[in-house]
Amino acid sequence: MSNSFFAVSRETDSKRGDSHRTDPGEFMYGWRARIGIIYPCSGLRDSDFFRLAPPGVSVHFTRLSFNSEATAESIRRMSALERLVEAARLLAEVQPSCITWADTSGSFLFGQRGDLEQVEEIQRQTGLPASTTSTACLEAFRTLGAQRIAVASPYIEEINVAMTGFLEARGLVVTRLETLNLDASHNIARVSAEKIHALARAACTPESEALFIPCTDFLDIDLIAHMEHDLARPVVAANQATMWHALRLSGVGERVPGFGTLMARG
Repeated sequence: MSNSFFAVSRETDSKRGDSHRTDPGEFMYGWRARIGIIYPCSGLRDSDFFRLAPPGVSVHFTRLSFNSEATAESIRRMSALERLVEAARLLAEVQPSCITWADTSGSFLFGQRGDLEQVEEIQRQTGLPASTTSTACLEAFRTLGAQRIAVASPYIEEINVAMTGFLEARGLVVTRLETLNLDASHNIARVSAEKIHALARAACTPESEALFIPCTDFLDIDLIAHMEHDLARPVVAANQATMWHALRLSGVGERVPGFGTLMARG
């Protein structure tokens, strides 16, 4: 099944007050940066990326077909390198400032350097800066100075094992992992805020320096600041870190308050 180009794009000024608003007729569309995002077709969190974009930054999506089974086999099939390259070439037509593969498991299930191989091939084929969610999360932990991390995961065991191996091979220590053991992306997307918050609490131990919430279809973006307050440690969540890294690759260092320590650092 071929990739379908999903021409969802938006330039956002969020709801951060009139002082941040820009007349859309005054500048070209995406006048500061255009972020190109490859996203699974089952993903429901497009609005997260729009909300994380500062004024003057536009966000553009293309989709990868996916059967919604959150198993290692299905995710590897969706994330095959040739499919990522095909999607990246479509995004390159909007002349983005960078391209990112917004899927956590789809970028850590290919070995300890699999995400870097994806990044390198997308860059080679498009000539554009590139990232993945896993790449972005690792960079986020480095920026925050956190090595010992708690993990609040939605995944089944085989994916959690692969994720733990990936994180530890890249220099992190997983202090504790709690999971919901969900095997379908639609079920992951339906998890309530209450369950995510309880999962995060269960995962955190005194020795953890940060909390990691993987999966780009988790409903967590509005919980990040609250969890940081309640758990007294920074939170790195998939979509938050993906957009943070994409902005930096695009030369946009603006702070985006309201979405945790990482986005507030600029």
